[in-house]
Amino acid sequence: MKKYIIFISCLIFSTVFFSCEDFLEKPISSDITVDSVFNSTIRTEQFLWNVYSTASIYEFNHFWSSTDPRFYHYGASGSLVSVATDELEVEGTYPAIPRYFHTGTWNAATIDPGSWGLEFMSHITYQGIRNANIFIENVDKSPFPESEKNSMKAEARFLRALMHFDLMQRLGGISIVDRVLSVSSINDVEGVKIPRSTYAQTVDFIVSECEEAAKFLPNVYEDTKYLGRIVKGAALALKARVLLYAASPLFNDPEGKTYVPVSDPVLRELIGYPSYDQNRWQLAVQANKAVLDWASGESGWCRLYDGFDNPVDRYEEIFINHTCPEVILSAGLMQNAGGYFCLFMLPGQIIPQGQNNPSNHAITFNFTKFYQKKDGTDQVWDEVEGVAYPYSQYQKKLGELEPRFQASVFQSGTEWSRGSGTVYHFYETNTLQLKDIRGVGFMRKFVKGVTQNSPAPRWITFRLAEFYLNYAEALNEINGSPTEIEWAVNQVRRRVDMPDVRYTNQEDMRKIIRRERAVEFAFEQHRYFDLRRWKTASEEGVMKGRIYTLKLYDTKPEPTYKLEQISSRVWDDKMYLYPFRQQEVDLGYITQNPGW
Repeated sequence: MKKYIIFISCLIFSTVFFSCEDFLEKPISSDITVDSVFNSTIRTEQFLWNVYSTASIYEFNHFWSSTDPRFYHYGASGSLVSVATDELEVEGTYPAIPRYFHTGTWNAATIDPGSWGLEFMSHITYQGIRNANIFIENVDKSPFPESEKNSMKAEARFLRALMHFDLMQRLGGISIVDRVLSVSSINDVEGVKIPRSTYAQTVDFIVSECEEAAKFLPNVYEDTKYLGRIVKGAALALKARVLLYAASPLFNDPEGKTYVPVSDPVLRELIGYPSYDQNRWQLAVQANKAVLDWASGESGWCRLYDGFDNPVDRYEEIFINHTCPEVILSAGLMQNAGGYFCLFMLPGQIIPQGQNNPSNHAITFNFTKFYQKKDGTDQVWDEVEGVAYPYSQYQKKLGELEPRFQASVFQSGTEWSRGSGTVYHFYETNTLQLKDIRGVGFMRKFVKGVTQNSPAPRWITFRLAEFYLNYAEALNEINGSPTEIEWAVNQVRRRVDMPDVRYTNQEDMRKIIRRERAVEFAFEQHRYFDLRRWKTASEEGVMKGRIYTLKLYDTKPEPTYKLEQISSRVWDDKMYLYPFRQQEVDLGYITQNPGW
């Protein structure tokens, strides 16, 4: 199988970056100049790899530390941001989301979205943007042929656009930095005080960058030594996702409403479009269809993964095999984060030497109910809180759920490693095997069969299934062809042997598509943003209110389970967008998001 996906691995960091640590980590000076970097093909490539390494292409923490702002990701130290939604619950006091997001106690003084602060350009995202700008402005000086310089510049433009999107999806309109900024002295910060662009301007900038990058990016790299470089499909994918988000109710509300009341017309344009335009959905239709067309035509390799006879193994393979032809863009974890990721993701006794796990990511009962049975019907659940039901019923009901549940959730009575023959049972009071579970089962996706010492899992930024469901969603919002909508959704369902869905009306299909997105992209950090852009985060049991589990008890003569509440979460509508760091707002050039 040809390996055309993006994979920035720990191995690449250690072998490529060892010789560029010095000049990449300190300012250009008399001994290390821009010219001395870009007059060499080797050093030019090394600088491009550094743009990759500092690009914010991960939706989880780089280093899992809650104390150093360089090493944590959007306030989610110790957990995936999915824990802020109805998907997951965690055990322990270390993860930040239960302490701040679930309680609603985060604010403009405590949140640091990876980029904003008094050290404006030194934080993760804008540091990466600066590196991209340096490369874009100087690569023409390099000895590479013109065609290669154009392709490399396109890679950096794509990564710059991706980092701007990473901020935009949380903050709305942001400061667009499309050039290298400089200051004359440590006290001169006027040169980096760039006010926010409107939301429309931010969207247009990212889309334009993707379009320009796509002109020069290859569809494939034939030489496997270039495993890890961006292809044209990634630029098309980012454009498609940006336009889908831009068309969604949070930013393009049919009634022109904002998520909290806003009377200031200037602020209104910073957080979304002032008026609704259905054509934005049409642009999303076109952009997402372009990704599907590229995959089936130009790419020559990209397709929904269809290996393995068993649909559970087929779906699982996407997340453990980085050569999977469905993946358009993926990345490995940085430096030593592999061990930390496994430490926080794995069930306690799976970790060698029985180390305590401070997180234990576990799926909630709220989210489990999205999964259908294998025949496409809904599962019938016993939802009488506090009543004890037999353990055999727990196993039967969960065992009847569709292949994506089996591949994504490690429930009691199943194997951790594929084909190992070792079945784990875990109950609330059982100290011999797994315990302290706060959900229906542990998260298996990404980490099935691994240990703390396993290689870092790959994180998927774009995979083809997203664009089938993006296309279906946008097409449904403009009352497009029912046959075409059904086709797009059913392509994803058929891959895991699930029955086809049928179109009845727009509202019912909207519910079907949203449910399908929840299941297909479970824990992949899509739902965290989907719930925001749909403006449904405030619904009971989603990002607000009561969260439930099926708690297992080691009772005699046989174990039992009960439906029990495990948490109650706080939501305020101002949270639909993040606040800007208060220290930056106090400098007078950043307008704060409403409500903060």
